[in-house]
Amino acid sequence: MEFRHFVQLIAIGLQARIPMHMTGFPGVGKTEFTKSLEAGFDRVGIKCKVVVLIGSIREPQDFGGFPVSTPDGVRLLPMAWARDAQRLAEDGYLVVVFLDELTTVPPTTQAAMLRLLTENVCGELRLPDYEPGKGGVVYLCASNAVEWAAGGQEIQAPMANRLWHGEFPMDHETWCDLMVSDFPAPGSMPVLPADYLGRYHHGQRATIAAYVRAAGRDAWLAPPTDPARRSGPWPSGRTWYLASRFLAAIDAVSPGNRVLQGAALAGLVGDQALPFMEYREALNLPDPEDILKDPRRFVLPDRVDRAYAVCYALAGAVINNNTPPRWEAAMIALGVACRKNADIPASAARTLCDQRNRPAGLMKLPEECRPFYELMQVAKLVPRD
Repeated sequence: MEFRHFVQLIAIGLQARIPMHMTGFPGVGKTEFTKSLEAGFDRVGIKCKVVVLIGSIREPQDFGGFPVSTPDGVRLLPMAWARDAQRLAEDGYLVVVFLDELTTVPPTTQAAMLRLLTENVCGELRLPDYEPGKGGVVYLCASNAVEWAAGGQEIQAPMANRLWHGEFPMDHETWCDLMVSDFPAPGSMPVLPADYLGRYHHGQRATIAAYVRAAGRDAWLAPPTDPARRSGPWPSGRTWYLASRFLAAIDAVSPGNRVLQGAALAGLVGDQALPFMEYREALNLPDPEDILKDPRRFVLPDRVDRAYAVCYALAGAVINNNTPPRWEAAMIALGVACRKNADIPASAARTLCDQRNRPAGLMKLPEECRPFYELMQVAKLVPRD
């Protein structure tokens, strides 16, 4: 990967709240690159502050909280860095917590970091999640290869499975060019729109679900048997979900960019990245928005995996922008699809009829929805006969 693509990927991943992890030889510039993100984001109008935490000199209490006896019992109080990050985030900053020297962090300290990376919680303090246009706290990690680290050890599997992994691509030519210009801050950083999840996430989730359904259990629940491989990217339910967010973010700023898509997937789901990309290219799914405009002309694909993907993409599009007319149009399309194969459309209709996803009150539905009348009567969307 070229250095400019790596910069774009890091910028997109951080804004999408993907915990990022870069590896490389000592002295190639990982830490200085991270510090330069402040100026790089500032150039595109995002206030940014990098908080550097060196893993080898930190204790579990630095991330899990310091136990203090109070009249209410023992409380886990956050350290100063977490309170500083909270204040900056509330002032509108993108706070990049940089966990450096990850391969020197003892397993007990790595364990204390786990909740921080997945829930943004330090001790009992809930740190603000970053959203485009608002402040929040995100995480970037760096490490040397185990054989080059001071007292190096492999990253534990639970920690590794929470991170995107990638090599810091400082090649010979890039280093020479940056040396001449005194290593300037990155330029042309992509900026995520505020609605990127609403517009793109449902399609990515549906495609991933269709792929995993077709590929089988090993596509999402097969941890590597080799301990060394467990410290890198491998597919799990968590990493596939992170991949869906990452791909949605890439689609929002650089649609169709296979370089960024491939690197995002490889850093999260490992060997499943290439088969998934090939599968997605072969799907050629219709746009759910086109189906909602004319639902009675919807034709269910013959292939089961394509049918599954398009039905759930349709349901996801409605859930992300749920209005009664859109909900009704989706139900009409699924009802039409039932004439060909009832099982898959009925499953998507069941998702739409869930109380979290359906309109309030009883509805008068068109004839196309008759295959779902029993389902909707159970959901109390239509009166029982």
